[in-house]
Amino acid sequence: MFKSITRFDAFPKIDKNMQKSTGLGGLLTLLVAFGLFFLVLTEFGQYIHIAQKYEFLVDRTAGESTVSINADLTIAMACENLRIDVLDVAGSSIHAKANDFSKTPVKFHTVGLVPVGERKSKSKLDVHRIVAEAQRKHREYADLKGPLDACRIKGHINVNKVAGMFHITALGHGYLDSKHVPHEAMNFTHRVDKLSFGIDYPGLVNPLDSSLEIADGNFEMFQYFMSIVPTIYVDKRRTFGSVVLTNQYAVTDYKKIVGHETREAGIPGIFMKYEIEPIVVRVTESRASFMHFLTRLCGITGGIYVTVGLMNNLIQFFMNIYEKYSK
Repeated sequence: MFKSITRFDAFPKIDKNMQKSTGLGGLLTLLVAFGLFFLVLTEFGQYIHIAQKYEFLVDRTAGESTVSINADLTIAMACENLRIDVLDVAGSSIHAKANDFSKTPVKFHTVGLVPVGERKSKSKLDVHRIVAEAQRKHREYADLKGPLDACRIKGHINVNKVAGMFHITALGHGYLDSKHVPHEAMNFTHRVDKLSFGIDYPGLVNPLDSSLEIADGNFEMFQYFMSIVPTIYVDKRRTFGSVVLTNQYAVTDYKKIVGHETREAGIPGIFMKYEIEPIVVRVTESRASFMHFLTRLCGITGGIYVTVGLMNNLIQFFMNIYEKYSK
């Protein structure tokens, strides 16, 4: 069978006694070997390199849909003394109901927290890690044993996709309520375990996550100014779950003591003012496929072999001509 298909052999063999080795051929072989080694290393580096592509698009859904505010924070006050509201520039006023946010008495603690602005951010964006962590569950913190001196507020609320303010205040302060919380019972020291906008991906870490603010007085006003950018993460290295639609935000914070003593205007509480940018950032992370790498590798190897072979033949041709006419 093998004898019948030998006529199709595209790689005919030459007997060794018919082959002739030259010094020039040996030199070119060494040069080819070093060149191939360098090019293969370069090509392998390109293969393992992760390319990130940033695109800025107009957000055509701005003002036409809603966005979810997802919060998990603990305030060092009794739950029955707190109220949650949202105001926006469209004139909508939403008072959060019990089915929006749950209020659970807990013990206030500061384990694993850092003050706002002191967390070190990673210099390099890793979309593959972001997409993977977005699918994971958020690790709940354990309430320590002791007196229940705080209130954990957890849940989400849908608001208009326009600039607004999510805020938590004491009953009777800023709004007309049937109850007026005594000043000595007010303490807006708080920890933020999770705060995000849009689809809730528990594994993603946002700027205010695991942050802590300590109140210096009963009439403390905490203000957060957030700029929200709708973001799409695309990881082309994953087969399933490769797209994450979320919202990044940058935040600055400011706090002050309000009231007659300081002559500062304001209402004690926690005020989170947010603005939604009219653009969408799409970050695509990709890497060359193995077949692409293999194809380029074969092209480089074959191309160098053929090119150097032609150079060798040309040099031998001109050397033969020189030897012929120099005699």
